[in-house]
Amino acid sequence: MKYCKTCRTFYSDEAAVCPKCGIDAARAKAEAVSSEKAEQKKVIKDWIWLVIGVPLFIGLIYLLVYILRSIN
Repeated sequence: MKYCKTCRTFYSDEAAVCPKCGIDAARAKAEAVSSEKAEQKKVIKDWIWLVIGVPLFIGLIYLLVYILRSIN
């Protein structure tokens, strides 16, 4: 049994294309690889924002505390 990653349907091994959505196995595999790469890029981008954002936020809090103490 083949599994269509596009429409998530099982179909027979003899069929060249998925009977539900009509996509062939090679094209579905290529789309799956490209979507995995896009997901990996998104995860890397999220980690970069996290690594930069958290220290920046902590520094901003310390700056605000420093300014408030210097005013008093």
